[in-house]
Amino acid sequence: MVPFAVAPELLALAPLAIAAGVDLYLTLLFLGAAPVLEWWDVLPGALGDLNSTGVLVMVGTFYVLELMTEFLPSAALVWNAFHAIIRPVAGALLALLLLDGHPLSTVVPGAMVAGVIASVAHATRTGGGVLFWLDSKRVPNRLLVALLEDAAVLGMVVLALDLPAVALGLAGVVCVASLRVVGSQVRAFAFAVGLVWARFWLTLGQPRWTDPEAFPLWVRDALKGDVMAPGGGLRGSPAAGHRLPGAPRFAIGWVVVRGDTPLFVFRRRARTAEVDMGTLKAKGVAERTFFRRVEMGGAGSPNLYFPLDGPRQESLRAEFLVD
Repeated sequence: MVPFAVAPELLALAPLAIAAGVDLYLTLLFLGAAPVLEWWDVLPGALGDLNSTGVLVMVGTFYVLELMTEFLPSAALVWNAFHAIIRPVAGALLALLLLDGHPLSTVVPGAMVAGVIASVAHATRTGGGVLFWLDSKRVPNRLLVALLEDAAVLGMVVLALDLPAVALGLAGVVCVASLRVVGSQVRAFAFAVGLVWARFWLTLGQPRWTDPEAFPLWVRDALKGDVMAPGGGLRGSPAAGHRLPGAPRFAIGWVVVRGDTPLFVFRRRARTAEVDMGTLKAKGVAERTFFRRVEMGGAGSPNLYFPLDGPRQESLRAEFLVD
């Protein structure tokens, strides 16, 4: 005898939030079209309200637009950065529809949880694409990736409607399997959003290094007694490192120019850590629409990335001794 039963809507909450985070418009389009195609007579909660011609046309249009942007890395970056706000809000609203009729004490926490899950799913999925885009050495077939994502999202939504307990279990497996990469991919997504912001600020100022007075407090604390001494020539810039030795796969921090070799300073498990860039030899500096990349030598081809409002290409070449 089962001591208590969990409502199917609660079981379907996390799977639908993940699906919305990965591909919001396909999820809404499928849910809105399901009653029309008579796949399900009644959808859980008030999801049937999505069965509207206006809603279907709108989400279908946005689905096509999103698919088109994925083939243009710069457009995809701006689109996904903008959706850093839209995804959690949409996940919460989807939960409100799903949990319609439940007590307010269930609906409000459920909407908050769904918003967080959708946000993390969006950041993880987009961050993986950002890592490929930043690297530019391994570019997957975008059409194939889009088809695989769509198939996974549709499968998750179908399970959430038909077998919510199985869908919840699958969502748990996906989350556990993603634990190893989620940190780096979320950081990559956060850095990409910052690149869009830096591109905007570039129109209001000139690219430059940052003076020590403007360093974050945690960077200044990490440099005390080490590199703050060299006679006023200290400079730095926000940056990110991909596959740097001794750092996570993708780390966000600061590059500090000290008097000898540059230093990459970043946070790791609530503590600061450093990578001496003198151990790596820079091969070149490439400039793209949203960033500058310092390509380093060594195993795994590590790279450094700078926003466009940071140091100029010529300055990076000089500091990293690029021939």
